[in-house]
Amino acid sequence: MMKRTFLPFCVLLLTLLSACAPAPVQSSSDPQQPPADTSSNTPDSSLNSSETPAPAPRLTQEDMDQAIQQVMENYSATALSVAVVERGEVTQCGAWGWAVQDQRPMTADTGVRIASISKVVEGMAAMKLAQDGILDLDAPLSSYWGEHAQNSYSLRQPSPRSLMTHSSTLKDLEMTRGLDRLTSILSRTSSWRDREPDHADSWAYSNFGMCIFGTTLELASGQLLDDYLQAQFFGPLDINASFHAARLSPEQLANLYEPKGVLCRSIQTQISQPVPTEIGMGATYYAGGLTISARDMAKLLAVLCGDGTYQGTQYLLPQTVAAMETPQFTVSNGEYTPFQQCLVLRRQDGLWGQSQLCYHTGSGYGVYSLMSYNPETGNGVVVITTGAYWNVNEHGLYALCSDLSEALYQRMETAL
Repeated sequence: MMKRTFLPFCVLLLTLLSACAPAPVQSSSDPQQPPADTSSNTPDSSLNSSETPAPAPRLTQEDMDQAIQQVMENYSATALSVAVVERGEVTQCGAWGWAVQDQRPMTADTGVRIASISKVVEGMAAMKLAQDGILDLDAPLSSYWGEHAQNSYSLRQPSPRSLMTHSSTLKDLEMTRGLDRLTSILSRTSSWRDREPDHADSWAYSNFGMCIFGTTLELASGQLLDDYLQAQFFGPLDINASFHAARLSPEQLANLYEPKGVLCRSIQTQISQPVPTEIGMGATYYAGGLTISARDMAKLLAVLCGDGTYQGTQYLLPQTVAAMETPQFTVSNGEYTPFQQCLVLRRQDGLWGQSQLCYHTGSGYGVYSLMSYNPETGNGVVVITTGAYWNVNEHGLYALCSDLSEALYQRMETAL
């Protein structure tokens, strides 16, 4: 649980920075199930938002602009966008480079396919469904997929919680879609590893597992995941986002670039992808297909920073957020600093001088992204880049995203 005062309403949304240069600078114990709350399945806006004025942000727009410029002196990219949460409120935002090379600048409101930090949004949906008694995080997957969807090797059957911690024992198979096809895969012995779920030695990062996870949420709720998110989070938070880019305005999206400005996935390609109309047909999007801006992703981050509440509206209960942040086990693979696996989120203590940080990274189609926050201070940062080089530091974080995040946390703490 956080030990901070909830900030009841948003303080300030400042104008963003857009680059005008034609090219970037070049250089080398398990938590309990969240309590069911059947009183309402919609966000609670009954909280009093007029009792205490929110404190002013510590970070200035000048701080944001300087941090971006200083970090970009050491990196090459086509574009980046960034947004900051301070004590549970979205405050400063900024951007650099091009959404469309030499035509349209990147902004903090430009929608980008954010890759695997999409999983955090799915996790929030799962926690809301569990809170409302619609999803049982610890029920065997067969409860939603049928009796044949099970690992015949293990005594304990994997659950939605297992999928959230990448310890389901499912093999990381090629992503596919369609309810019948996915059900058939789950029924095959060859789809599973000979392990028991929910243990550190069963951990194996699985994008295919997230296809199953997102579809499990659909089966539990009886609706498409994107529709559920629109109703429970995106609409009430005034967020322009979707797992299906065709639902968004092309003028608000970015091309996705590889290093040196090489086009990887155009806006036209993104919006040409089919929008599913049946449960299971969107499964391939759920590993990392959410398109959202840095500013709007920061609003979702602020919900977590605010113990489930943002601008006076409660989206998740405090104990639900605490359950999502609770470590399930520690992952040590020898290549990077060990981290604690929470429910979708990861946690490292002492990173960037923070007492603790919950975070998730993302990479795909030229995008590197990072969202992080300190549950104790309510501060957080979202960084989204396109066209940067692959560069991972000792903590397993993409270096450009990590360095900019660290610079902003430092400025939040030292600014007067």
